[in-house]
Amino acid sequence: MPIKSLFIERDLVRGRRILNSWAFVKRLSSDEADIIARMIAQGIAEGRRSGFELAEAELPTVGKKRLGEMKDRLGAKS
Repeated sequence: MPIKSLFIERDLVRGRRILNSWAFVKRLSSDEADIIARMIAQGIAEGRRSGFELAEAELPTVGKKRLGEMKDRLGAKS
């Protein structure tokens, strides 16, 4: 089953920074490191999406419109 990509480029950069801070990275091939960085980026994006969903459930109607604008500015694909 294909995994839908939710992350944006900024998440991938952050994932690579996190990965590079770990000592065992030097033992990984570049392909393995890329896969792990993408997994980290996916986790960051899923956390952001969950946060948006929680905020939508808690905010009144006016806040939901503002939240939609914030999502659009991020440019994330959901």
